[in-house]
Amino acid sequence: MRNIHVSVIAMVAALVGSLATVAAQKQLQRSTVFEWAALEAKTTQTGARRDVMRAPTPTLDELEIHITTLNAGQVSHAPHQHAEEELLIVREGTVETLQNGKASRLGPGSIIFHSSNDLHNIRNAGTTPATYHVIQWRVPPASK
Repeated sequence: MRNIHVSVIAMVAALVGSLATVAAQKQLQRSTVFEWAALEAKTTQTGARRDVMRAPTPTLDELEIHITTLNAGQVSHAPHQHAEEELLIVREGTVETLQNGKASRLGPGSIIFHSSNDLHNIRNAGTTPATYHVIQWRVPPASK
């Protein structure tokens, strides 16, 4: 009888531990909306940033969306690269993106695609603030 009690206690402890692990993981992002007015603008050294979301979705390990505002003449960061691909959608202002050494100047409504591991950055090439939406995703590893 003692062995049964010990086994039951061990099973309950394992279940509670598993539930705690699941609760600690990020929640799967389902369909939703994000209202511009509700997104808090946090001041940065180069302008401002609005964090929209960073979570797994039904098909992605992670979907990260934020909105950056660069003050006139400011650069987002030094040219860098990463495995994740990303889209930038220019909302307002004039930006210049550098992709693998080639510069392109773009205005509102323009879309920038940074491919995996391409060297890139973006700067405000205008005289007013430039705002752009950044959408980056991480896919699950390929199954073998």
